[in-house]
Amino acid sequence: MQALINLNHTLNLVSDVAEPDLVAGQVKVRVHYASLNPTDIEIADGKHNFFLNLYCVRSKVRTGLEFSGTVLEDSLKFQKGDRVFGYTHLIKGPKTHQELLSVPEDYVATIPDGMSFAEAAAFPLGAQTSFVALNDVASLTSGQSVLINGGSGGVGVFAIQIAKSMGLQTTAVSGPDGLDIMRSLGADKVLNYKETNIEALKDRFDAILDLANRLHFGQVAHLLTPNGTFVPVDPTKHLTPLAGNILRRKKVGYLFEDRGNGKTLDGLVKQVSNGVLDASRYREFEFADYRNAIAALESPGGIGRTVLRLT
Repeated sequence: MQALINLNHTLNLVSDVAEPDLVAGQVKVRVHYASLNPTDIEIADGKHNFFLNLYCVRSKVRTGLEFSGTVLEDSLKFQKGDRVFGYTHLIKGPKTHQELLSVPEDYVATIPDGMSFAEAAAFPLGAQTSFVALNDVASLTSGQSVLINGGSGGVGVFAIQIAKSMGLQTTAVSGPDGLDIMRSLGADKVLNYKETNIEALKDRFDAILDLANRLHFGQVAHLLTPNGTFVPVDPTKHLTPLAGNILRRKKVGYLFEDRGNGKTLDGLVKQVSNGVLDASRYREFEFADYRNAIAALESPGGIGRTVLRLT
């Protein structure tokens, strides 16, 4: 089958990868779409080799987290022909840049009627990460305020929508190309980081989500309310302020969604069917055109998710 494999720190499309075996507790899927994320590029560059070696990852296919497709065989939770989507473990287990996938059922949810395969592949990581960040990590409630840095990116487009569905006062930050999209998603205030110094803002926020991975707690702690939470997308870069949480009221939240949660995704995807969430903010590329997809993802000012069409 066709798949992307990493050769000399470069992703390459090959056609001789063996099909995966169906393991108990997993579901076998023909992948129609798979996402492309910054983590995939980092893995190809070798930045996560320590963790790959720690988990004894031996698979040739090491990239691809989100997917959508059709179930090929009956399993405990799904039937042959079901339309499904989900995302796999960040490090261990199967990855989605391959035409066939055997993935744990707990990572998977059913695609509702009216949602395309492309939309479904663009949905799970961004939606689930945003939901957990706002609800579980920052513990926000209606009427509170949030600053979303990176509001037009792959996670940010969902964070804005989920924040508004929770009744939060939402300020979103991006480059100039993302301002209109953030307004259309419901942000109460949009800021161009090229024109606005975030550190100099007069507003105070109950939470700051740094989805652009550009801020540090010390830079923006003064922008938080007394019990506010700074939520970085990569907590490993903030271990020192994390350790200091016991000494102060303002916190650094630990956000690490390393796999899909089928139950959470089922609940979130219903909001697409109900018109609360819009999953259509993505860029689509053919599988064979993956190099241009990578270039688009690495270019500044990208809007929404990036997905590859496999079959």
